[in-house]
Amino acid sequence: MPWYTGKEKVREYLEKVNKNGKVIEYTLFQPGLSLDYLATPYQTAKHVAPLDSVIDYQNRRAIVVDGHEDAIMTLTTAADLAAIVARAVDHEGEWPKIGGIRGNRLTFSRIIEIGRPFTIERVKLEDLEAGHLKTSWTLDKRHKAVSEDQVASFATMVSIGILLSSVKGAWDASDGLSQLFPDYKFAEIEDFLTKVWDGEAIIAMLCYVTI
Repeated sequence: MPWYTGKEKVREYLEKVNKNGKVIEYTLFQPGLSLDYLATPYQTAKHVAPLDSVIDYQNRRAIVVDGHEDAIMTLTTAADLAAIVARAVDHEGEWPKIGGIRGNRLTFSRIIEIGRPFTIERVKLEDLEAGHLKTSWTLDKRHKAVSEDQVASFATMVSIGILLSSVKGAWDASDGLSQLFPDYKFAEIEDFLTKVWDGEAIIAMLCYVTI
């Protein structure tokens, strides 16, 4: 996922600094994909703008890699991420290097079983690796950081990036940081999606989270 290049450079720098012994204590916050994106087009977190993903609950459709329907996804709400980060800042003990935050851990196939039936489009792994997304639909919403002339190419890049990285296990976040706060209760995906989609816009506004 090339849009994470900057994060990788920071990670490499920190590893270099601590190469001969710990100089800086740090943790890499890894919450998986924002669960709030499955509420698109409704906004369920103040600072998370609605964006499309390869799992489109509004239109009950999804893109999956053929033969990899059981690829693992970690999905965490922005509210839960903010709460764990706040606790981590105040934590007096040592941080784990990998700050895994696991709100929900489940397979692609399980995600699309929740609620009404989905229309599934399966893509071939070899096509994705070649940079081709052979689907009848793509991501529509534009991130504010993406210019109008880059929308189509960026949508394809994001879709391919999410799908390829899921096959490689990149979205299967650990729970190293979550374990430091065993009393914290994460939002469960079934409850979250029920609140958003059973009443759709009305319920989505009622469950709006201010963070």
